[in-house]
Amino acid sequence: MLSVSTPLNKARLLRTLALLAAATSVSACSWLGVGGEDGWLRDRQGEYLQAEITPTMEIPPELDSYTIDELYYIPEITPGDRDVYIVPPAPKPIDARVREGVVVQRFGERAWIVIGATSGQVWPRLRDYWSTEEIALSMESAETGVLETVWLPQPDTDLRHKYQVWVEPGLHAGNSEIYVRHVSDNGESAPDEPAQFPEESDSQERENTILASISLYLADRTDLYRASSVSMLAGSIEAQGKARVISASAGDTRLELDLDIDRAWSQLNQAINNANIEVLDSDRDALRFNVAFSGAEDEDEPGFFGRLFGRGGDEEVINFDIIVEEAGEIITVQAEPASGQPAPYQQDLLIRTINDNLI
Repeated sequence: MLSVSTPLNKARLLRTLALLAAATSVSACSWLGVGGEDGWLRDRQGEYLQAEITPTMEIPPELDSYTIDELYYIPEITPGDRDVYIVPPAPKPIDARVREGVVVQRFGERAWIVIGATSGQVWPRLRDYWSTEEIALSMESAETGVLETVWLPQPDTDLRHKYQVWVEPGLHAGNSEIYVRHVSDNGESAPDEPAQFPEESDSQERENTILASISLYLADRTDLYRASSVSMLAGSIEAQGKARVISASAGDTRLELDLDIDRAWSQLNQAINNANIEVLDSDRDALRFNVAFSGAEDEDEPGFFGRLFGRGGDEEVINFDIIVEEAGEIITVQAEPASGQPAPYQQDLLIRTINDNLI
């Protein structure tokens, strides 16, 4: 008797053949060394239980560990009660004014580097600079952002030179400023004796030379802005910028600067020029600018303050008196309409425009 093949029988036959093929392939994988306990596709989820702790890496005495930086510094436990942090601090906001770049700023005899990077980003590269120049350091403190070189002899003389470099927050959060100071002696002080640095460098030429060399080195470092190149120790340096806008109420916006009055006046004058604000008059002795400002923006539509204070389509040019005052260690900058008529939108925008153009 002949059996009749039906679709149902064919389906069962195909399933049986598929199961046999799968079983054969698993056995083949084990036989070929792909699966199983010793194969490439073995189960590794429990291997960490047999992992061994390797000893700490030691630097040979003939080498130095100068360029190795502790990215995640663990401070010592202080005695007594300690604060308990339930919620971690929020990340620092990104400042739109921060630009990647290195600029040497000058004011009179003073000069410093302005760099679009945080202190934590700058510090490892600043240390690497001295290593590249094969100059040893006698002191370095990432917490304060200060380092000093050893005494460097001048050939064929008894004269020696020493440099101090430090990092400070810039005018805006996310920027940093680097300063250099130079001192020299005739070898009378002991090699390990702390040097007394003057308020101004013994040699302005040597200070400028080192400052220019550091700026060129940092400008060539493409890894300056990478997160993996950040020092957590230097990140503890005060990160708040030296310039901040305070807005108490409409028409009462002011700018505060943590600068001396001479530099503050110079920076304000530069910022006003950078913003293309028309200066009608300025008086250094009275600490006052008189400017013409319309409040025109690049956007087609008015911003929040424009909508809030009813800004129209036609821009009215308003004369403002920019008043600079010393309030203790803080320089306060305010703007008042020369006519005495309130102009809260333009007053607020004028102060913010000056702040945005500070370098």
